[in-house]
Amino acid sequence: MKTLFKKDTFWLLLVIVVSVISIYPLFHKGFYSFHDEAHIANLYEMTRGISMGEIPPRWSPDFSYNFGLPFFNFYYLFPFYLGAFFYLIFKISLFWSLKLVFLLSVPFSGMAFYFLMKKYFSKITAFSGAVIYMFTPYRAVDLYVRGAVGELWGFVAMPLVLLGYVNLIEKRNLKNFLLCSIALAFLIITHNLTLVIFSPIIFAAGCFLLISSQKKLSSLVSVFLATLFGLLISAYYWLPAMMEKKYMQPGTPFNPFDHFPFIKQLLFPSWGYGVSTWGPYDGMSFQIGIVNLLLIILVSISLLFFWEKILSVNKKMMITFVLLFFSYLFLMNIRSSFIWKILPLGEYLQFPWRALTVTTFLSSFFVGFIECFPFKKLSKTLPVLLAVLSVILTFQYFKPQKYLEVTDNYYLKRFFADRVSSGKSEKESLEYANWTESYIPLTIWTEKRPESLPGKKIEMEDGIISYKEVSPINLEVEIQAKKESEVIVNNYYFPGWKAFVDGKETEIKILEPLGNMSVPVVAGEHKMSVNFSETFIRSLADKISMFSIMIIFLLPFLQKFKKLKFP
Repeated sequence: MKTLFKKDTFWLLLVIVVSVISIYPLFHKGFYSFHDEAHIANLYEMTRGISMGEIPPRWSPDFSYNFGLPFFNFYYLFPFYLGAFFYLIFKISLFWSLKLVFLLSVPFSGMAFYFLMKKYFSKITAFSGAVIYMFTPYRAVDLYVRGAVGELWGFVAMPLVLLGYVNLIEKRNLKNFLLCSIALAFLIITHNLTLVIFSPIIFAAGCFLLISSQKKLSSLVSVFLATLFGLLISAYYWLPAMMEKKYMQPGTPFNPFDHFPFIKQLLFPSWGYGVSTWGPYDGMSFQIGIVNLLLIILVSISLLFFWEKILSVNKKMMITFVLLFFSYLFLMNIRSSFIWKILPLGEYLQFPWRALTVTTFLSSFFVGFIECFPFKKLSKTLPVLLAVLSVILTFQYFKPQKYLEVTDNYYLKRFFADRVSSGKSEKESLEYANWTESYIPLTIWTEKRPESLPGKKIEMEDGIISYKEVSPINLEVEIQAKKESEVIVNNYYFPGWKAFVDGKETEIKILEPLGNMSVPVVAGEHKMSVNFSETFIRSLADKISMFSIMIIFLLPFLQKFKKLKFP
């Protein structure tokens, strides 16, 4: 039995078994209501992009009454890659594909956190930390109230990134270098908001590790190169998003200054399936968690009363993490509004209470510091007791408000004007008329959204046209123009759309107020093609990422056969 306890496999299997308590309601045959149900629409558009051969998918053709938008040029990607994989490969429904993405995020986050904690603490304490990490109340909020799929997988990525930097500074070799870079790239494409809010933790932990390193300069160089390589791997996503953001209307539908939680909301247990509103009467919970608060109290007390008995390196780590925890608490308080005004945090994070992702991470890690206590028996048993207590106190939160016995069409008719699971619907959806798509920004050329489906995708007043939709981003048109005229293409314009008349690229004009496109033609018969392709910056970013991914596969072979050494 003692041999079994020494194996990581045992503890990882135990993490998976315990995680079932939190994800069991997901095995229900239907789905459930949650705030971000539009993720079904996002997943559908990802499958559409992949199916029409757009790699990487950027254009989403069915949003905004089929005028389309470059949604995945800016929105986070990995959860929808994973969902599209389930949908396209296993031929299951959209909502089951999304449920699998939800479901897998919990045990994977627990396993990732276990490996991080095992670097510093015993296996049983690492297991305890993983359980608390999975059973902090905010995890239930993300899973069953918000349905925040990006944050759910952000909980997987955060410990992997930190573990990547820890391993690289501890042992500078090619394997750790590549794993660190891949982990960072994974976080970037998984949830950009988690990256923004978790960056101070990465920076602080990196500084702590570098200061403790015996070879500071070489460690710093390794960290810099790994970070750079992680950015290069994910360049296809973040580089176009940064460079082409100027073509999208700024702002967010949420005012961050309306969403600062009150202190009592952070400290006292509460629960609800409503939304975040101004004031102290929100319909959802912002509690940090009883066990999590107990851990910060225990760690703070140990620093005050057992200072002399704690090892120097543990003191530094404990102080660093405690200060970071309270910094994030302050960031969630209205008194930090001056920081939100100075920095563009509101534009990116939208809700100050998103900092609960990091307080969840930090407070779960605190359970490891119990091993630093001078009481040996307590330090061995207390982490397990706290892990059990976290399950007992929070498992009742891990359930939906109500189940929905639905099919994919229930969602497709709500979020699209004419899409159903079999393809295109003959009738315009009445449910879609009540959907605002407010979470999707418009291009700078679009003054207002259309109010109905266009008569045709391509129209012309003075002439006859026929067209073939090779794919939503590749249209072939035959034109018989009676006189000089304009062909109207009912897609929003965005850089990358090109028109060719009789094989020659033709200037595209942008129409008001919708921001759709027109292509001038002279009298006569013509063949025209309209397609969406990569711009120079997107193409460059794609090549950078592709080249970097090739290096990932080539470097291990080069190191093996050419005996290359990692600097």
